[in-house]
Amino acid sequence: MHGGIAEATEPRRFRPAGRVAPLAPGPEAELGLESVVSASFLQLADDESTGASRGPAASDAATNQPEIPDPDPAPLPRPADPAADPAADDDDTALERAATSGTLPPGNPRDPDTLLPPPAKPSEYYGGDVDQRDAPLLLAEVLESVQLHYPLLQAIERERGVAAGRLTTAMGAFDTGIGMSGNALAPGTYENYRSDFGLTQLFPTAGISAFGGFRTGYGDFPTYNLAQKTATGGEWRGGITMPLARNRDIDRPRATRDQARIDIALAEPVIERTRLDYLRGAARTYWNWLGNGERLEATEELVDLAVERDSALETRVKRGAAANIERIDNQQNVALRNGLVVKADRSLQQATIDLSLFFRDAAGRPLLASRRRIRPMAKPVPPDRTTFEAALSRALAERPEFARLSLQREKLAVERRFAANQMMPVIDSQLVGNQDAAFGKSPLSGPDGLDRQVLQAALVFQLPAQRRDARGRLETIDSQLIQIDRQLEYAEDNVRAEVQDAYSLLERAYEFHKQATRQAELATLVARAEREQLRLGRSDILRVTLREQTKFDAQILEILARQEYWRADSDLRAADTSLGRDALPEVLMMLPAAPARAPVEEVPRPAAK
Repeated sequence: MHGGIAEATEPRRFRPAGRVAPLAPGPEAELGLESVVSASFLQLADDESTGASRGPAASDAATNQPEIPDPDPAPLPRPADPAADPAADDDDTALERAATSGTLPPGNPRDPDTLLPPPAKPSEYYGGDVDQRDAPLLLAEVLESVQLHYPLLQAIERERGVAAGRLTTAMGAFDTGIGMSGNALAPGTYENYRSDFGLTQLFPTAGISAFGGFRTGYGDFPTYNLAQKTATGGEWRGGITMPLARNRDIDRPRATRDQARIDIALAEPVIERTRLDYLRGAARTYWNWLGNGERLEATEELVDLAVERDSALETRVKRGAAANIERIDNQQNVALRNGLVVKADRSLQQATIDLSLFFRDAAGRPLLASRRRIRPMAKPVPPDRTTFEAALSRALAERPEFARLSLQREKLAVERRFAANQMMPVIDSQLVGNQDAAFGKSPLSGPDGLDRQVLQAALVFQLPAQRRDARGRLETIDSQLIQIDRQLEYAEDNVRAEVQDAYSLLERAYEFHKQATRQAELATLVARAEREQLRLGRSDILRVTLREQTKFDAQILEILARQEYWRADSDLRAADTSLGRDALPEVLMMLPAAPARAPVEEVPRPAAK
């Protein structure tokens, strides 16, 4: 005590004592206070290892105080004999001198100059092409790459070809049928030669079908097969069939054709729904990549603060204004923060690799975006009710779910028309004619009578009594149509809820970002003030570290808040189908790629079209 001011000294080194030792009276004895602790199991290290005296007061106290018996007959472990281990004695002595002098001896493995951790090794990418351009990577560039080169989107777009192939297959029912045959019977009782050629055609109008052909039959024929014999010029034939009830308005070939045409239109909403899902996934991956880039920059800034402080602490330690342990504690923070840099770098690498699945070069190969293409995310823009109403109106008008369900309903309606048609009886009118040609004709009847000119008309009627097949189809299709109607009702409710949820997330993310920004500003102010207190000698490394960690956590929270806002913005644009279509607010995307996070002016958000 000098003039009532206590002087702070370095803490002394203690080690277990061989016995319970009485303590000398402390400063509280001068004030007339009773000591709380009168004996100790510890002793100063320099009492035995260095031979330093504890001072006259301690010696007198040790002489005057009675020895307290050891309650345990087995003595406590004693430190190693310095004479038996001079290296340990030298090391402890050196550390003790370092604690009092403020410096460590040169060449000591725990010298702060050797303890300062090296900077974290920068990351590298293996097995991929890296995009080293300096221009910031925009979301529009990623979305364009998805629409042009994303393999899964290209795969689903092949649904157009699949549907077109089904239509071609359905049109095969209206192909012209060609048939040919030849037969020779020789030698034998009846030696004859026959040939036949015919055409059949189903027309896509009114279920009409026609046939025609030519045949020959030369030689000897038994009386029961005289119909196979023709004149020398053969026989021409032809006919037509026209349904009058069932299969007149629609039949199976025409129903299949109409459904195949609907399938071509049905491929578009399926492709559009998948496209929106992939674009939404690409947008969320893009914002995750940007956020991880900013978190890495914030972590590197945290390391820079500790590294810069090390040089200032070195000067203070050499001047005796700070203990060496302060500098060692700061270097521990450097190592800890270097580890955070490595983890943040790993997160950025993972985000970059995930983004490369969507971001591709002109040949369609994944492209790894380098750090130089990262730029700070823009400041959130306050949403308003107009934004919500425009998004909801557009979603209800253009969401592909409505088109898909409507086309499925139309496809079922075609099937129902066919099922209802099958309830009708089969009433077909037929007209068939044939004519022999060339020589061999005779007006005589009998085996050689070949003057055959026939025109035959017929009317065919068929009707299953119960018609359960047709009635069962109608019941099934009517139930399926009701299902489609209910699905359409729910689709509208679901789309409305999806837009509401996306807008709610957007609006709440904006409010949360305001609070996170304020928290980051206050934490930055407190951390800056604490560093100033340390510079003036009124604080210590522990308090500065806690303030900086709090400021870092608030900074990360602000980055996450911006990230969440822009993810919500992408979700809203995917919900109203404008993602990847309308021009994005590119002015928000053109921020410089500098690591500094300067505030960004608010830009009005364009209303959805």
